[in-house]
Amino acid sequence: MSSPIPAIWRIDVEPDEHQPRVEQKPWQGFLAMVALVENLRGLLSDRSGHGVHPSWMIRLDPDMKRCFGQVDFVVRRHNELFDQLIGWKDPIGIHVHAHRWDDKQAVVFSDYADSAWTTHCLRVAAEAFANCFGKHVRHSSQGGYFLTETLLDAAVELGIEVDLTVEPGLPPRSVDLSFGSYATAPSGDFVDCPRRPYYPSRYKFSVPSSSLANARPILIVPLTAYDYQTPLMPWRRRVVNRLRRRPRHHLPLNPWKPWPSPKIYWDLVERAADEQPARYFAFAIRTDGPGSAPHRRVRELLEYLPNHPIADRLKFVDPLAPEIRALAIPSSDKGARHDFLE
Repeated sequence: MSSPIPAIWRIDVEPDEHQPRVEQKPWQGFLAMVALVENLRGLLSDRSGHGVHPSWMIRLDPDMKRCFGQVDFVVRRHNELFDQLIGWKDPIGIHVHAHRWDDKQAVVFSDYADSAWTTHCLRVAAEAFANCFGKHVRHSSQGGYFLTETLLDAAVELGIEVDLTVEPGLPPRSVDLSFGSYATAPSGDFVDCPRRPYYPSRYKFSVPSSSLANARPILIVPLTAYDYQTPLMPWRRRVVNRLRRRPRHHLPLNPWKPWPSPKIYWDLVERAADEQPARYFAFAIRTDGPGSAPHRRVRELLEYLPNHPIADRLKFVDPLAPEIRALAIPSSDKGARHDFLE
């Protein structure tokens, strides 16, 4: 298949470290990622014939004020780079962590058990975005694999139109580097979430609505998940699993994971895009410090991409682009597709 694959490239603009020290300093990982994207724009555009528009999701939650003195520190410190991204017409949104400071232990933690705090963090980020860019935020993603019904409803109230948090196949987690030192409750449950864009029902965010009339007015674009473990197994084990009819286990194709090689990673991406329920690709990366292992792994994969055949097919678009929204329209509303997309 040679048809274009709509692609969402989510870049979480965060400090170099998961738990930064309290000091005002440049976000070197962000600087390095902007430079990398600028080097790849022309190469990928030449291959596909389409513009390249990553989605930049900025940390503007309360813990940024504790660490850097201002919630919007990164926008103020690197305002010329954001002007540059706006000039490219890249989507810009917010990436929110529910981080809180534990005075007794002197550590950061994720307060997932306090829904008032999680929604407060979202509202602070949305307000900071409006103050920085002079318009309300339309794009969001939640850090630490966290999403709840309450949080999604708050996003709708704020006028957010698309959320990029969901990672199909992932069960709730109790421990993760992105939580800080600990979390007061498990992260989100994404095990049964669809592997395609959808408008969530009003009673459960993991269930697509049967019609647009009964849907929450927010698009969910999950990261691409695929049963990549099976093709990476020895062939004998694959045969045994097939004979025993073991269920496939889909997990997100996160670039920051260790992969056998860049070529194998993009081979898996191409297979996933063509075999999943809707043809698209969505992935997320973090602006880790340039010297970190995750940054090196991500950089290696991205720099290889222009050399892979899938580069001819990937069309990096806004998550709210018609190509993505069309994939989320329920079958009962297909007749109204044109009017909806207009």
